[in-house]
Amino acid sequence: MPALKIKNLLFAPLFMLAAQASALIEMSNEEMETVVGKGLMVTETIAGSGEWSDFSYMRMGLDARVSLNANIDKLQLGCGGFNESIASQACDIDFDFVRLMGRDGNQAGTVGSDFVLTRPYIEIATKGSGTTREIVGFKVGSQSADGYFGIGRTYNNGDTNLENGGVCGEDGDRLPCHSGINSLSGYINAEISGNVPVRVLGGIFSGDGCFGQTNLNSRCVNNAPVFQEIVGTRVNQLVATGLELDIDLGILASLVGIDTAYANLYEDLRFIHGFAFQNTANFGISLQREQIAWPTYDKSDYAEPANAGWWLNVPYVATKDIAGDEVSISGLGDVVSALQEEGVDLTNIELNFEPPKNCFGSANFC
Repeated sequence: MPALKIKNLLFAPLFMLAAQASALIEMSNEEMETVVGKGLMVTETIAGSGEWSDFSYMRMGLDARVSLNANIDKLQLGCGGFNESIASQACDIDFDFVRLMGRDGNQAGTVGSDFVLTRPYIEIATKGSGTTREIVGFKVGSQSADGYFGIGRTYNNGDTNLENGGVCGEDGDRLPCHSGINSLSGYINAEISGNVPVRVLGGIFSGDGCFGQTNLNSRCVNNAPVFQEIVGTRVNQLVATGLELDIDLGILASLVGIDTAYANLYEDLRFIHGFAFQNTANFGISLQREQIAWPTYDKSDYAEPANAGWWLNVPYVATKDIAGDEVSISGLGDVVSALQEEGVDLTNIELNFEPPKNCFGSANFC
């Protein structure tokens, strides 16, 4: 009898668990995030496949959200070294006056708001096996990133640019009016939109042109989104060729059927002062000795291959509702190009893109 009683005591919890298991309800990821008592650290090894089968990836992550607000005067990574043959006396990543903060839609949030990384992790890429295995890359990433990445500062006409030299506005040159992205190595897929006044043939036609999906012009508010990739090593220019503008140049232009123009934009990255991360998946920054494709967070695919050196991977950001200065198209040849998909060339036009404010008290660099 005593033995029988002991058996009953042992098996009773098992019967209870079996009965409860039949009544379990599947939970979503959002519901699971509210459960207390999960493991904080997550580690795993990911085997490469296809073109990247020679690589193996070891991931160590936090099952958590990390919120931060930071101002960085100067961010430089990978200066000199291997990539000097691509751009000499430069850095793989060189940013002046970085702010990591929260966002309000496509714009920067309030001072002190938080940039949020969900499930951040460290990943190490290795190649070979056994005694020949070696580390070939290192990455810091996250499942997603949400917030605003502000960059640089602007100068008034007549001011000397303290970071890059030159006088703001001298001989009409607007580049010395801006500091920010000096060089960038990585992949950024940016949704772009905006509105610019347009003046043609000295004012015979004048009006405005909008592009992308922007709230600055009712003609473009329901447009399909327009994306532009910035990709490469030590890049310092945004190149957008065949950019389609929806233009309104008055009654005279409408009578002859002019409602679309095309432009080829060549814009120094110093004119761009921020990117809105909107729960951007697979954000990361990495350092590798050779080209590597890092796995996406869910391991279903690979990110854009990262070149040797430092590399920033941002699969989606928004740079929207840019209100540029007037664009003047004066030559007849330029007018013909603008009306064809060949496009008219526009270089370093003023975008009136102001860096966000994220300073407390006497701090004033931004």
